[in-house]
Amino acid sequence: MIKSIRHRFFGCILLAILLAWTSSLWAQVELRGRLMLGSGGSMASPVNIRIKIDSYTTVDEVRQLAQAFNSGGDSGLYAAFRKLKKGTMRFIGGAGLNIGLNAAFEKPTDNGFKYVCFSKSQNVEPGSTLQGYSESLFLVIELNVDKNYKGEGKIYEAAKIRFTEQGTIEMESSTTAAKDIVDVKPVK
Repeated sequence: MIKSIRHRFFGCILLAILLAWTSSLWAQVELRGRLMLGSGGSMASPVNIRIKIDSYTTVDEVRQLAQAFNSGGDSGLYAAFRKLKKGTMRFIGGAGLNIGLNAAFEKPTDNGFKYVCFSKSQNVEPGSTLQGYSESLFLVIELNVDKNYKGEGKIYEAAKIRFTEQGTIEMESSTTAAKDIVDVKPVK
């Protein structure tokens, strides 16, 4: 009976350690900000957005994406990429646009965090279209926040990506100019 209690006790401790270790996979980061649309400067019109990261992309998922690309080219990568669900970016108010995030990464920085999220390439500006759209292009969201989760970011609507040796995805280049995200802060 005492051995049974010890096994259960150590099993519970092992489970607690495992859950604490993998909690980074269950991100639950929710930020809001103002996406500057238009031609920039005084002509830019801000739109409120909310970005929620439910979980981070694992090294194994990145390997699966790379294998899909190696075996099926752009269409294989895109098909595998669409199956991943890591969060959402929602437009608050009039536009009502919801963009599913298919990959998300958190990188610690000296004074906070950098979040990089990926989705299928699409236009975030109502009434305009992307030129030169291709399945090999992706929407990339970069957010740089401090330890209080306040900061700024950028959205690239049509970017090329690459896989790193560390098991992550990075933006290689963008065919569109970045759109600024200002006044980023946590959702309360």
